[in-house]
Parts: sequence; C-alpha cells; structure tokens
Amino acid sequence: MGDLELIAELPPKRSLEKMARAASRLLELADSLDVPDAPLGAPAPSSPVMAAAIKSALDGRADLIAHLRLLDVSPLGAINIAMSMEAAGISRLLLLRGDRPTLGDPCNTDPEAMAAVIRSLGIRVRVGHLLSLAKPMDQVLRRVSSGADFYVITRPWRSGLVGEVAREAHLRGSKLYVYLVLLTEANADALRSIPREELITMSEVREAVERLRDVVDGVIVSSPRDLESQLNALREARAAL
Repeated sequence: MGDLELIAELPPKRSLEKMARAASRLLELADSLDVPDAPLGAPAPSSPVMAAAIKSALDGRADLIAHLRLLDVSPLGAINIAMSMEAAGISRLLLLRGDRPTLGDPCNTDPEAMAAVIRSLGIRVRVGHLLSLAKPMDQVLRRVSSGADFYVITRPWRSGLVGEVAREAHLRGSKLYVYLVLLTEANADALRSIPREELITMSEVREAVERLRDVVDGVIVSSPRDLESQLNALREARAAL
C-alpha cells in the first residue's frame, strides 16, 4: 500500500465562486476533491460540469473525481460526458445509477456496461463504481470482478469486510476508497435518513483512518452542510497518517 489519499467531498453549489473558495480551503488539507451528482435525485448543478469549472478556476491544480448518475443520461450522453471529462483533465469518473430522479423519467444504463464501452473507445478517464457492504458479499465481489479502475465503499466504514474487498480489488489492479460521512450538530437533520452505524463522529475520525490507512487507498471525507467540521475532520485524518 502507498500513502493514504485524503479526498474531500465538495457538494455542487449554484455559485462557482463559493465552490472555488471551499475547494481552495479543502485542498490545504486534502489531496483531491470528490464532487457528488444530484444527491437524493434532486435538481443540482451537474457534477461533471462543476468539476471541470473548479479545475479551471484553480488553474488546473486540483485533482477531482466527478460523478455521473446514469439514471439521468442515455448511453450516448454518458459517452459524451466521459469524453468531455477527458478533455477537461478530470482524471476519475464515478459511474452510479443514483437515486430515482425527482423530475422526469429515469434512463436504464448499467454502470458496468457503460464502463466497458468507455474503455473500448479509448477514453482516457479512470472509471469507478460504488460498493455497499450492506449488500450480500457475493454481489459485492461480483461487482469488484468487473475490473473498474477504482471502487468506492459507501457503507459502513467499520465493516470487517473492507479488508476482503480491498484484497480482491488490489488483485485486479483496482483502487479502493471508503466514504467517511461526518455527523455533526449542524448536519444531523440532513443526515437523519442514514443509519447511525454508517456515519462517523469527530471523535472517531482518527480511529477510522488508523484502521483503514494500511488497507485501502483513500478515504473520502464528507460533511454535508458543515464545511468547518469537514476541515477539522481532515486535520484529524492528516494527523493520523
């Protein structure tokens, strides 16, 4: 294992100026940024578009992971976006089905099939998929066998299965990242639908990083609606490396 990559989630906002300011502060502590796409299926600025805009606003210095919800785009649309990410210098694209859109009808594009098409076209962007350890382990390992460039575990970070999944991913040359979603007084209402065992408190950040640092390739620190706590969590994570 190499050094653990610290990745900060940067939720899309309608103000590029505000996003750029937040990105600059996060990158003082994080190695890269992760931009989600329409959480809960509600309208929000596009992750690929905002990721490209942030990279440009920061003069190309930022390394970003863009997300693409396949429920929202056709196969051709997904290919066009992947090509645009290549042109914009966005190195990683996370393909996910996403939550059902609150507006319009969903598309039906499979993440693994779309990743195969992107690779077959020679598009130079690393493609990833989500993994949930709440699902049966055979389903999780079957998804890992698809050979994506990276995988992101959404839940739960404490699971003893993380090591097994990491071994399978590394055997295939894939990287594995784990979400650490921070629960604070400021965002408790926003996170009320997520089971407590899938969240992390500030007092647990060092423990989590110490447990994961020799197992996975990176952690994604998320703190919806609470940037100051996210910065503090990144400081704790950095101190644990």
